Amino acid sequence: MNRSRIFKLTAVASLVMASYGANANLYNVVQVTVPANLGAESYASAIDENGNVAGDTRDGTDGIPYRDEAPFGVDNTFTYQNWTDLESYCYRELGYNSCENWAEREWHGINNKGGLERERDAFYQSNYQANAKGFSTVYTSNTDAAANATTSGTSTQLFTTEPSSTYQPGGGTWVANSNNVVVNKFSVDGDVMGTTSSGYYDFGNYGLAFRERGFVGDSILLPAVTNNGKPVSDIVTKMGRTMAFDSFTYDSKTYVVGSASVTPFDYNDGGKDFDGRDVGRCMPGGTAIDDPGAESYCQNFAFSTKGFVWDVSTPDKGVAVSSWVNMTAAEEDSGIRDAKSYMSSVRGAVVPDNTLIANEDGTDPEETKYNGKPVLVGYNTDRDDNNLMMQAAIFVPDEDSGDFDITQSEAWKTVFINGAKVKSGSDFIYSNTKATDINNNLLVIGESKRSGYIPENGAAANRMFIADASQDTPTATYFADTGESIFFRGSGGEAQAVNNYNEIVGTIDAETAREYGGKQRRHRGFINPYDFNGTHDARRKLFENRAWWLDDLTNDEVVDGTNNHYRIIAASDINDKGEISATALYCAGGYDNTGHNAYCGEGKGVETIVAVKLEPTVDLNDDTATATITPRSVAEEQISRQGGSLGPWMIGLLGLLSLRRRVKQ
Repeated sequence: MNRSRIFKLTAVASLVMASYGANANLYNVVQVTVPANLGAESYASAIDENGNVAGDTRDGTDGIPYRDEAPFGVDNTFTYQNWTDLESYCYRELGYNSCENWAEREWHGINNKGGLERERDAFYQSNYQANAKGFSTVYTSNTDAAANATTSGTSTQLFTTEPSSTYQPGGGTWVANSNNVVVNKFSVDGDVMGTTSSGYYDFGNYGLAFRERGFVGDSILLPAVTNNGKPVSDIVTKMGRTMAFDSFTYDSKTYVVGSASVTPFDYNDGGKDFDGRDVGRCMPGGTAIDDPGAESYCQNFAFSTKGFVWDVSTPDKGVAVSSWVNMTAAEEDSGIRDAKSYMSSVRGAVVPDNTLIANEDGTDPEETKYNGKPVLVGYNTDRDDNNLMMQAAIFVPDEDSGDFDITQSEAWKTVFINGAKVKSGSDFIYSNTKATDINNNLLVIGESKRSGYIPENGAAANRMFIADASQDTPTATYFADTGESIFFRGSGGEAQAVNNYNEIVGTIDAETAREYGGKQRRHRGFINPYDFNGTHDARRKLFENRAWWLDDLTNDEVVDGTNNHYRIIAASDINDKGEISATALYCAGGYDNTGHNAYCGEGKGVETIVAVKLEPTVDLNDDTATATITPRSVAEEQISRQGGSLGPWMIGLLGLLSLRRRVKQ
């Protein structure tokens, strides 16, 4: 294999790292215990304050990402149905010169596992097996981070029995191991949150009740029962989708936020039919048939969504967070315009009290604008003529009509983030934008997917940004504009999580190679200790007051040490101790040297994708703690990769992981 296929670093990055030197690592790598034979690859998705980790595995590609209300964050017509549609999306939104190969992997999967084709044909093939499986790993002690001595965790697979459902298509029998499960976060109560499908019901054919429903612990979150004050269609109740992304505590109750189906999509649009199966037959005359999940033509039925909030004690009675923006009265009822669906989702939540982190001078923190009331972030739809723009939003408590009441529908109002709006002047700069998380200091993080028609510096990438939710008019500041060395103009990635010390983690491009008209860039996990309200100078100083690839922070310069078995390719979550859930390439024999582009077994070793957590080697909250960071070298190897190190199928999975692109994602 040509060595340029393996995380080759650019001259820009090399110059950055050459200016630093030292003799210690700030993080140790601990491989997460995952149930045996759960999947070919494992991904850490969340970490709680006790260092417990949850995540999901894969055997192949997703096809259509499991975390997107609208496929890839762009298809609010729900017309991506087959191989050709996937290839068209790739050419139009990603711009790779190898979109045929990209579409092949997403359609057919990998080694006959995963892929959209198997899902689309499941009704008649009657042999579908899950591609994504969730797990939770609990650690009983954390004795000596400096010695990398974390006790092995106890890992449990999630939803191995039928996800609770009052609707069973065709009266069939639930098929074990046919439900896809992904993990998003731990709740404030320590429960795992995420999304599961219903799995399939065998009645001769395979019928799907729902593709996604959010869960917290063992509870399944149900779709809307009303929209705009009117009862929803029966098909929403039976097949409607939900997602769960975050939680908060308010008035001594725990709430979960995400999204929920409220109305059917435009089922009269023939572009939504797969293989000639007319989705219009699911609702003849506008009335849902009695058993839609038992019919082939209803298997891909989809919906308009609103951002939703549920009291965890009543997961069947959620309410909408906010209405869509700038729609007509008829569209508020139908949820559609010009064959497109209105979409909205909440991805992060906080009740800002400003007491978790005191001011450094010891004075009491000042009361914030929303003190004591929940502030949410995500995206909402704003209409521009016939264009339904899904764009980053902050949902603030709506007190215009009286006291804030969380139990009432649409208790928040939408504030779009300037600079992260889809349209700028007369140009649609972005395909979609969204806020992904918010912390106690009201620091918002998010992503803007550059339109494939207007690439920047050779890429139609996810541009990462921050914004201040305390401002009446919040404005996005993009990472590439902050002067941080690992971000560059046109760089893309995912801003996954931010803790209450303003430490942001995610995934970032690790090379500047042209992506639009070229190949997909390689990626690395990163941390950015951002300078914002609530940042502690002593803690940020441990990071030398700058952003880093996480691989540099795990470098202990010991070739045969534990850390040198891993290269961190993505980070998903971070707690206030600074512990990080991440995903890494793993070389069982250890990499040949500690450099960024070191070979695994002289290019003959086998690298796999594994879930890991990163543990600080010092107490980040100790103002007297010190650490010196040693960036990894970028020395060129003199040999060529041999077969076996990282095959083309793994490259596909890295594309799936590295940006799990929603725009992508």
